[in-house]
Amino acid sequence: MPKGIATSHSTFMTQAALQSLVESSSLLFFTYDPYLEKFTYLNPSFQSFFELKAPTLPLEAFLVMVHPEDRNYLVERLEEIEEESVDGVECRFQLPSGEGILRISAYLIVEEGKKLLVGHAEDVTITKEYNLTITKHNAKKNAILNILSHDLAGPIGVIGNLAEVIKLTAADGGNTKLLSQIDSIHEISKSCIQLIQDFLNQEFLQSVSVPLVKRRIDFVKRMHHFAAQYHAAQEELGIQFICTSNTDVIYIDIDEDKFMQVVNNLISNALKFTPNGGTISIYIEEKETSVILRVADNGIGIPEEHHKELFEKFSRARRKGLRGEYSTGLGMWIIKTIIEWHTGRIWFESEVDQGTTFYIELPKH
Repeated sequence: MPKGIATSHSTFMTQAALQSLVESSSLLFFTYDPYLEKFTYLNPSFQSFFELKAPTLPLEAFLVMVHPEDRNYLVERLEEIEEESVDGVECRFQLPSGEGILRISAYLIVEEGKKLLVGHAEDVTITKEYNLTITKHNAKKNAILNILSHDLAGPIGVIGNLAEVIKLTAADGGNTKLLSQIDSIHEISKSCIQLIQDFLNQEFLQSVSVPLVKRRIDFVKRMHHFAAQYHAAQEELGIQFICTSNTDVIYIDIDEDKFMQVVNNLISNALKFTPNGGTISIYIEEKETSVILRVADNGIGIPEEHHKELFEKFSRARRKGLRGEYSTGLGMWIIKTIIEWHTGRIWFESEVDQGTTFYIELPKH
């Protein structure tokens, strides 16, 4: 067989194999013509997801199926393809059979002045539902751990302090056996508090070691779910919890699990340094290109001399909580690290005996 014919035959076979792969794939493959404003090719999986009978689709008909809250976001992201490809854009669709979620990746081909958008999408509807369930359980777990540590560490710390007082009173009696038993009570209480704190720190550190995976979420809804766990236990904690925002819906790209660990750690710190009867509040503010989260308490505040070193690793700013809670000095450093991974920033304002407010600013995209 002549070389030219062999090459042509090989190319044909490769194209046929690729076509077969695309036609049989569970991924949704498509091509879109910007000039015609029409999807010119849809593989069977694409047609099945959108319940279409034809292998083409006008842009207007496609956008009608996009969830109203996601429509502008999807258009904005697809417009970015003029400069670079887009990857992992998640979007909800309203279909006759119910809501579906796609993760879309696409890039632009330009040949002889003509443009063609080529891409694929993955149906992540079930995966998102599964992840949402896990995230809700994690949030509940973290809240319960903080509540338990608050409720346990406080009384145990009191036991340790009382043991010290009793030891001073009993010292004059010369009863060495009694003094030894009091020392044991004091040491056991210290050990229990340390065990609680070590467990919480280990939970937090393990989450940090997992790679960052950003996804688009309704930030306001997520924060209200988080705060609800603490609000339900505010009578037991002796602390009032408030969560408000300047708008009802804000979509943002974040690693949900890691970011919620940040918020959880801020709440944990606020619990440590806010006396009974105090208030911890969460406020979400939407700006044009960013979102600001504010976590505030009216506790004992942070002394001025510790402000500059608060976010340092093993910071000297670490101190015991009001109920004897121990600190490793790692928590604020980890928080700052995760925020910087999100290309965000964190800062705070604090005044002794007036309280502390932490601010986190994150880009929307």
